[in-house]
Amino acid sequence: MAESVQFPRQGSEYVPLPSGSTGNRVLAHTVQTIATTPEQAYALYSRPETLHIWQEGLVSVTQTGDRTMHWVMEDPTTRKQVEFDVEVVEAVEGVRHVSRILNGPFAGTEDTVTFETHPAGRGTIVRWVSNYAMPGGVVTKIASSILSRGPQQLVIENLRHLKQLLEAGEIPSVEGQPAGPRGVMGQWKRFLMGENMPTPPGTSDRSRPQDLPKHSEGPNAWVVGGVAVAAAAGAWYGVRKLIED
Repeated sequence: MAESVQFPRQGSEYVPLPSGSTGNRVLAHTVQTIATTPEQAYALYSRPETLHIWQEGLVSVTQTGDRTMHWVMEDPTTRKQVEFDVEVVEAVEGVRHVSRILNGPFAGTEDTVTFETHPAGRGTIVRWVSNYAMPGGVVTKIASSILSRGPQQLVIENLRHLKQLLEAGEIPSVEGQPAGPRGVMGQWKRFLMGENMPTPPGTSDRSRPQDLPKHSEGPNAWVVGGVAVAAAAGAWYGVRKLIED
């Protein structure tokens, strides 16, 4: 039986996912192999209440109907927010999820995400194809690539964050860690690659302690100290009794 997986492959059988720009449409795609089941990957991707913890620039998502949601996004460079409604066009659990933006500046943008068991049993192959409707066409795409994330880089980063959350239970971040100056070239690369986008909070202890399991409080330090003193006194008393006997 022939494998149904078409990407990634090599040689004459290699079939790349669609990409490119025409007019005000931009096709972007990315692929990841995630160490989980298709059902688990689909479940996290399709949960509106957790989208903002792993998607970049997403402030909030509010369920407005059985298949509709209201999104609020923010550009970290300008701090400007944009709001729009999203409709789930197709939802096949563990297999395929298609959504479309209904209004706002990106009306008509469509995301198609598929989930397929890896043929070698190494988790799930997740493909994400975004068909962006850009208000200013290719010019806007170039500008967004400089100011924050371009369409292609955005889907790459978002799927990477989803993979991290599914496999590690958190999204690693170097924020707050000591680092030396990057120099002129380092700052220029940061500007061009859109590294000013903050890492989504994920379920890290620092960012979202409410997402972590509740741990019981440890014993009071004074209680621990009192028990230690009592144990030491008892041991000393026992030694003295042995000596005297």
